[in-house]
Amino acid sequence: MSERRKTGHDRSGRPADDLLSGSVEALAVLLDAGISPRSAWEYVAAEATHPAVVRAATLVAAGVPPSEALAAAARRGRVGAGSDGMAVRAWRGRVTDGGDGGGDAGVAAVAAAWAVADHAGASLAPALRGAAEALRDRAGAERDIATALAGPRATARLMSWLPLVGVVMAYAIGVDVIGTLVTGPLGWMAAGSGCGLLIAGRSWTRTLVRSAARAGPVSGIEHDLTAIALAGGMSVPAARETIAQVVRRSGLDAVVDSDASVDRVLRIAERAGAPAIELLSAEARQRRRTARAEGRRRAELLAVRLLLPLGVCVLPAFVLLGVVPVILGMMSSTFAGLT
Repeated sequence: MSERRKTGHDRSGRPADDLLSGSVEALAVLLDAGISPRSAWEYVAAEATHPAVVRAATLVAAGVPPSEALAAAARRGRVGAGSDGMAVRAWRGRVTDGGDGGGDAGVAAVAAAWAVADHAGASLAPALRGAAEALRDRAGAERDIATALAGPRATARLMSWLPLVGVVMAYAIGVDVIGTLVTGPLGWMAAGSGCGLLIAGRSWTRTLVRSAARAGPVSGIEHDLTAIALAGGMSVPAARETIAQVVRRSGLDAVVDSDASVDRVLRIAERAGAPAIELLSAEARQRRRTARAEGRRRAELLAVRLLLPLGVCVLPAFVLLGVVPVILGMMSSTFAGLT
């Protein structure tokens, strides 16, 4: 799988959450206009470019509840262009098995928002607009990270070619690098160590870049879900129980300390007599801003962390593959002249 696919971008380079948020926003508009959910899904899927939206629409057309269809699509259930009966059987198998996890966090967030709104009797359109806003914020964070990573990624690519540059330079001054490296134990040791360090440096660099580029869960989604449940008239204990079930069923990744943060916001609302829904929404937005800043910080730190594989692996590989053959070649020529 390519790095672009791993980091959640489509073929044009746009974050996948951008594509998903557009479809979710369109669903909200159509539902607000009084169009039935099944028809709204049909209209949106006809122009959708996010594959999970197409998969979910196939299940909805087959009679699966939209929240369940989204949860199945989030778990990357393969819903092909076959019959509706086949799609339903695939969905039922996943529900029976309890899902397989590891799915699309953005689609799972939309599935959870739809399910909580259904359970609470809240209006679907505002819930979907909130989910679309969360997805747009997440896509914006991905764009910020990709921009900040452009320089470090280019540096990493250049560093990985440094040993090869050393080999070319050695050949340019007349040193037979391959012949020198394979004609004696010192050459074999230099070649083996240099290649090993080069492979280790590439792997280390890819790991650092992948870690800095990770998208993570949808920040603030637990606050949004609690706000949806309260807007539907649920009590706080009932909202908690419903959200726990929905999160587990949709495969949504939990955010660390989110429950404690929700509790804190609810306590502030109770003591101040302020609207809990607005406070929860404000906290969700703040968490997304924090996640965006954290992503930029990771990307900026990457430029410094890339110095580790450069100093530990790439530069020693350059010496072993580019400089050592020159020294060995000169020593060999000297000894041959003396004899």
